[in-house]
Amino acid sequence: MNLDRLGQFLEHKSLVFGIAYRMTGSVSDAEDIVQESFLRWERSVTENIRSPKAFLSTIATRLSLDTLRKVKNKRETYIGPWLPEPIPTGPETEEPDPETLDLAFLHLLEKLNPIERAVFILRESFDLDYKVISEAVGKTQENCRQTLKRAKDALKSGKKKFSPDKETRRKLLHSFLLASSKGEPELLLPFLKEEIVLWSDGGGKVHAARIPLFGKERIASFLIRTAKNPIFSNTELFFTETNGSESIIVYHKDKPVYLRSFLMDENGISYIYTMLNDDKFSAYKNKTNLIERGILIPLEFFLLFPKSASTNRQPPVWTKPLLKLVHWAITRKK
Repeated sequence: MNLDRLGQFLEHKSLVFGIAYRMTGSVSDAEDIVQESFLRWERSVTENIRSPKAFLSTIATRLSLDTLRKVKNKRETYIGPWLPEPIPTGPETEEPDPETLDLAFLHLLEKLNPIERAVFILRESFDLDYKVISEAVGKTQENCRQTLKRAKDALKSGKKKFSPDKETRRKLLHSFLLASSKGEPELLLPFLKEEIVLWSDGGGKVHAARIPLFGKERIASFLIRTAKNPIFSNTELFFTETNGSESIIVYHKDKPVYLRSFLMDENGISYIYTMLNDDKFSAYKNKTNLIERGILIPLEFFLLFPKSASTNRQPPVWTKPLLKLVHWAITRKK
């Protein structure tokens, strides 16, 4: 193995994964594409490659387009809404364009055809030259420019205009969760936008809403009602950050079974994404590792000491009795 070539691949590995994940919305597919890209990089040792970045971007894009063609029928017959697979983010995450990583935007990208999606991602997320994009999608540079314009027009109405800073978002979620624990739908209304939308993905494997829910009154009632779900019995609850957004994830016997992500703007919570399909928790399977990295923070610790939870990550030993009491309070049937 040529160590220089290995170093070049590793330098661009996050780029390959970033393209593949944004294109497919799947962690497992993106990881497969990274592996196949490495094999093709290895086989290209005799080629005169001027730009490893351009070469690997092209490979990642073509493999992603192939993957989308293969899964087309599966997604068309998917039971209920199909949502992108969530991935953990946090202080150690370095993203060239965090906006195109959030679940709402990845979901919005489903409006584009595969070529439009590829051109948009390569240009807007990774600022690649049109020459590279042209080679990757097999279209002329002028055609790529026109494709990008169409994609931007299609996405314009759905792009978020403003996102509060992380501290503001965490304060809002903290207050929202405390209100939720009281079991009264009307207490949630001040935190929800009028045009809020809630999406759920159960994949036909578990019970989940098969259509999006609209309107804050309806969603508030739904949230309080589903908080009594037996899925929360004998579980561990964690605060985490998913695709750049504040989220709650539930583990049962060390396996992730439920994730709810909250997307906010300056006026409150605008989207809620709920994942129940256990096929889409591959990035969250290693609970111990995620706790050690500070990705998962006990929800009880976040509720009791929100500021400390953002810096210490692990609750001090003396807080354990308090945490048990809070856990009982938020998981009991009201």
